[in-house]
Amino acid sequence: MKQKVLIAIVLCLLTLPGIASAKWIKDIMTYEGGGMGKVEYSHFNHLETLGKNCPTCHSPQGGKDRIFNIVRAKNPPMTMADMEAGKACGACHNGDRAFSVAEDEGNCSICHQEE
Repeated sequence: MKQKVLIAIVLCLLTLPGIASAKWIKDIMTYEGGGMGKVEYSHFNHLETLGKNCPTCHSPQGGKDRIFNIVRAKNPPMTMADMEAGKACGACHNGDRAFSVAEDEGNCSICHQEE
């Protein structure tokens, strides 16, 4: 019995930092979308899909293979052509892993909120 209680306490201690640190994550991020209107991105929808695995998209070290820097200001501006070439959102939204960002696919209104 004591062993089960000890295991439960250890598991709680291991999961609490992850739960506490997730509270600082802002769910809806708004980006200027050029002439197409703003883009609202939901962290929570993506976290749920990716199994709450932030390093899938973010790298605090800023490695070459990262999709986004964890510090938003360090991310360069992206064009639709950049994304169609597999950068930023286009790394996953390529038509295989998730819906395509390619303009000719007609999915613009999924992300862009026309003003």
